[in-house]
Amino acid sequence: MTVFTIKSSAQQMLAKAREQTGIIDIIDSEPEEALNHLLASLNTQAGLSEGGAVAMEDRLLNLLRNRLRMKRDFRAHPEIDRQQIVRPVIISGLPRTGSTKVHKMLVASGDFKYQNFWQGYSLSLRSGNRDEDPAPRIDEADRQVRWFNTQAPMAASIHEFSTFEPEEESLVYEHYIGSNYQQAFSFVPDFLQWQAAQDPAAPIRFIRQGLKYLQWQFYDGDPRRWILKCPMYPGFEAILAEVFDGATIICTHRRPHDVISSGASLLHYYHKAHSDADRKQLYGQIMFEGMAMGLENYLNVRDAHPALNILDVSYTDITKNGGLSMKKIYAKANMALSDKARQAMHQWELDNSQHKLGLHKHSLEEFGITAAMVNTKYARYMERFKQYF
Repeated sequence: MTVFTIKSSAQQMLAKAREQTGIIDIIDSEPEEALNHLLASLNTQAGLSEGGAVAMEDRLLNLLRNRLRMKRDFRAHPEIDRQQIVRPVIISGLPRTGSTKVHKMLVASGDFKYQNFWQGYSLSLRSGNRDEDPAPRIDEADRQVRWFNTQAPMAASIHEFSTFEPEEESLVYEHYIGSNYQQAFSFVPDFLQWQAAQDPAAPIRFIRQGLKYLQWQFYDGDPRRWILKCPMYPGFEAILAEVFDGATIICTHRRPHDVISSGASLLHYYHKAHSDADRKQLYGQIMFEGMAMGLENYLNVRDAHPALNILDVSYTDITKNGGLSMKKIYAKANMALSDKARQAMHQWELDNSQHKLGLHKHSLEEFGITAAMVNTKYARYMERFKQYF
């Protein structure tokens, strides 16, 4: 297997972003250290294919261009920073725990502000004018969706990307550069080790800024709450509650056995877009060890902050009786559930049955993990939340 690298350095990429946007009077030095670590990991560990190296550089440049435009607009419009993100409902669930269904059903209600894929991927205004034609941004996001679906065709049965569909703010999170979301698309363990030692609140604060920017663009004056969701949130509930005042946090739960195998399968297929390397067994270990560490932190946060406004929801309830789960969420968030919203969510559920885009088959054994290993490693979590499995 021939491995390719990204030829541009962090400084060269930052300069390219300034040149491509024409924004030469703003020096965005904040992501340089993270970008240096990320590029080193991509070039030495990710096993990038030729097309993957080109696509990854394009992806990173898109993030840097969006950052510059966002900084330009915050400078030109101080009112953006005065936008208030009021009492959002935040879905904090591990990947593959039903969180996407919860997210999309709540969006379907019409009671929430949300971000769709193109708005998160093409985060920033091209001109700085809110009245600009969004077509170039939509086209840019649509090209990315079509490219990814072509390069990783099995990924859609796990988590589909679609230009106009509601999407998690992982897309905003990624613009922080130094976020752990980078692992979703490439094998970058050294970068993740560096990232783990950084301020955990910084990327959450960046997400809040990104949401202010999106709200100013698309929802200025809209009193509805945001519905937020990101699989990187578990363990950061206390930070989320601090950054987003009045938040209601929904924690989704599923048997760790299923989460590990499904998550390893996601990494296996997602990484194919940028690399031809075969790491199937390694992905099992990554999910097994990484999720265990994350859940230990999660349990410690739950123990240390018992007053957090959290609702625990079962994957089984979500998949078998989504309407009942929605009723519980509305009650926890102290929101009235109208007949119109209830019917809209029910219709979404009817139109989007599980496995609509294909059955996602996975097992622990194919990734080198056994049930006994999970039972031992995850005993504390399983005992604490066994009623939700």
